[in-house]
Amino acid sequence: MRRLVMAAVVGLAATAAGQVSIVNDLVVVQDPSGAITNVVGMNNMSIFPSKQEQFCRAAFNAARLGGLADNFDGIVSFTTAESLTDLDNVWQGPPVRKTASGIGRDGPFLSVATYNSQRLSQCVFMGTLGRTGALFPGLPAGPEPLPADPDAAWAPSLGITLPGSQSLTGIEMLGHEYGHHWLNGVEFDQSDGRGRQHFIRGYANESGEGGMMGFPNQHYSHLADSRSVMYGECITDLGNGSFRFEGCARKYNHVDQYLMGVRGACEVSPMMVLEDPSNPGRGEDVIAMGRTSSGRTRSGLTRHDITIDEIQRAMGVRSPAYPHAPRCWRVAFVVVLAPGQTAVPPAMLAKVERYRQRWGQWFSFATDGRGVMRTNVVGPGCPAQTPIADPCNPDAGVRWPDGGLYVPDDGGLVEPDAGADVDAGIEPDAGIEPDAGIEPDAGIELDAGVEPDGGTSGDAGAGPLGDPPLGGPGTCLNCELTRLRPGCGCGTADAPLLGVLALALARFGRRRSRTR
Repeated sequence: MRRLVMAAVVGLAATAAGQVSIVNDLVVVQDPSGAITNVVGMNNMSIFPSKQEQFCRAAFNAARLGGLADNFDGIVSFTTAESLTDLDNVWQGPPVRKTASGIGRDGPFLSVATYNSQRLSQCVFMGTLGRTGALFPGLPAGPEPLPADPDAAWAPSLGITLPGSQSLTGIEMLGHEYGHHWLNGVEFDQSDGRGRQHFIRGYANESGEGGMMGFPNQHYSHLADSRSVMYGECITDLGNGSFRFEGCARKYNHVDQYLMGVRGACEVSPMMVLEDPSNPGRGEDVIAMGRTSSGRTRSGLTRHDITIDEIQRAMGVRSPAYPHAPRCWRVAFVVVLAPGQTAVPPAMLAKVERYRQRWGQWFSFATDGRGVMRTNVVGPGCPAQTPIADPCNPDAGVRWPDGGLYVPDDGGLVEPDAGADVDAGIEPDAGIEPDAGIEPDAGIELDAGVEPDGGTSGDAGAGPLGDPPLGGPGTCLNCELTRLRPGCGCGTADAPLLGVLALALARFGRRRSRTR
């Protein structure tokens, strides 16, 4: 059954795609029949998966059929069609597959088998690169929802731009939709007898008149001092239950970065979250204020400072945790042409290229330099991830995810060109008498350095990192994996010679101490 589903999806992509090409590291997919474009039209009443995810999935599968390799973590999809209304041109970022536990993203991911990929984890729909279509026949075309400048503010629209309404910038909205891969499904438990709470998030679709219960959504509550692209606001405590709400530049906050796997739990600052006593246990669902929005003050709210321990109490510990979680992702920007087009119009091409180039720069800023987004289609992707120290467990050393101790490729050994002479001899003026060499009869016993009781003598300790102590087995360097493992050996021809030299130096040191 799974094979049949995949075959059906691939078949749709095959009939849709006339040609796939690479232009400036952008994947361009022709759609001569409109099979991909029409997926997101008014005639598609699908609820799950959403029509926006269906478009993104069809665009990716068509690109794969056209030769795109399966080595991308995410896709950001656009269309050049200007027939989509504001009701259809809704940006979305549905996760494709689970990549971590303890973050509120446990699935089920029912659509994962319909993607022609074993790797893709996020599929973002960013809609038209031009203007939206008329909301009703006979009306003029809608506005251009995606700002031409990635750092310009986005203005919500419904056929026309809503007056006086500005929110995040274009690149922040892309960060918002991609961020949905990890964010935001968290709850917390303050051990106050209330159990798990979700008012850190917005509460949507509640209707007292219609009897709808509502539910916590995937954004921060308007009452959360999140300062995040995942909504919430920038809030200042004025004292006496009064708080100032303002706009500000946004990024991924400490909690976001923890959930993304680029920050350790011990590095996460508490987040101020307010609760309205008249509506306890529920956040507020409001589109985030733009950085230039006028501030306002509210009173009568209860302050909570949510810690990462309280989030972990409700969600469990993230796995894999920083620093063993991925810190680099490769993303393809895919443009689907409107039916009849064979090339991206120049203005749209320049626009999407600006977003592609800005994405990696902005993501580094938004993660405080901890995360990397690669957007190149041609050439290498993310390099092999080098282990780094865990800031929450500094005494453990730098370790691989399986617990093995990581050491640099040189294993701590001094290379011949690393500032040391090849013969590393002792200079004549180094305080050693010329006749202090090893005497002709000072042969090296096989058990040299081992005391009769089986213990090692005081000067027979371990050598450089990766060398076992003389006289017994130890922890050595695995040459292929550059990590320390018990009971291993590098198997080089120089190892016996190094052992003999080490024993000679040890014997030499003991003789020199007796002659003084």
